[in-house]
Amino acid sequence: MITFSKATLAAFTVGAALTLPAQSFADSASDEQAILDIWSTYTEARVAGDAETWLGLWDNEGIRLPPGAPAVDFATFAPGTPERFANPPASMEIKSEEVIVTGDWAFSRGNFTVNNALEGKFLTIFRRQDDGSWRIYRDAFNFNSE
Repeated sequence: MITFSKATLAAFTVGAALTLPAQSFADSASDEQAILDIWSTYTEARVAGDAETWLGLWDNEGIRLPPGAPAVDFATFAPGTPERFANPPASMEIKSEEVIVTGDWAFSRGNFTVNNALEGKFLTIFRRQDDGSWRIYRDAFNFNSE
């Protein structure tokens, strides 16, 4: 029979407790990186005119909330996306200022620039998929000038 002293048991318990938050932080950091990777793929696909890749970043229940227009769901905007991507911008940059991950939801807020001229801001909600990946669930954006 194996016996442990109270000191050994206490040390083990404290050690285990200290490693659990670090493990959680590592998962959060990897989730945050996954969101930032989505933004990289988003800009690359947009500039390349790659509608298929761009659409693959979206949840099937995704909704876009464009400025000055009604909200539009994935089933409505997806079919016309290849035509809208036929004339892509020369450049696009997305700077995420903040990523917050909470469970199966994540939020990203930041700024974007298109063609080094058109500037705007966004607030996007991501939903974790059954396979653990993230997809855009809601995307609200507007421009800093008209």
